[in-house]
Amino acid sequence: MIHHSDIVADLARVYRPKVYVELGLYTGENWYKVLPYAEKSFGVDIVDRSIKGGKIYIETTDKFFQHFDQEINMAFIDADHCFESVLKDLKSVSKLLHSQGVIILHDTDPESDHLFDKGYCGDAYKIVEFLQDSKEYNSVTIPVAEAGLTIITKKNNTRVYSRQY
Repeated sequence: MIHHSDIVADLARVYRPKVYVELGLYTGENWYKVLPYAEKSFGVDIVDRSIKGGKIYIETTDKFFQHFDQEINMAFIDADHCFESVLKDLKSVSKLLHSQGVIILHDTDPESDHLFDKGYCGDAYKIVEFLQDSKEYNSVTIPVAEAGLTIITKKNNTRVYSRQY
């Protein structure tokens, strides 16, 4: 089975973000796979898990965004798994997201009922419907590693040229 961190690392390898932000570090598996591809990395978690590399903040995501003001090229959101928190984190990242940046959400497509528990995916999956109705974001959700990933970009106001047939 493909682990979600492999997909996130592949995206980082392609994007080569100048600034990468990870909200919710857990064991650091994602962090350590992305770190080689980012110029600067900022991680946030409420628990000190002794994760190394980049700059780690042991605080809530709300507190982090009170002082963080750098433009973000790539972000991975996997902190609090309740819909309201995921939405708040998405909006906080979005305010700082580069026009060509990407946001990845975890826990957006749980494949079994036990994953709806707060300790797993919670109700983070509800963000998918919000994104589908959004005029601000493009998104695609992929069923990977039992919990799913959603990849998001902001809709740009620039004109996209296409061939006329």
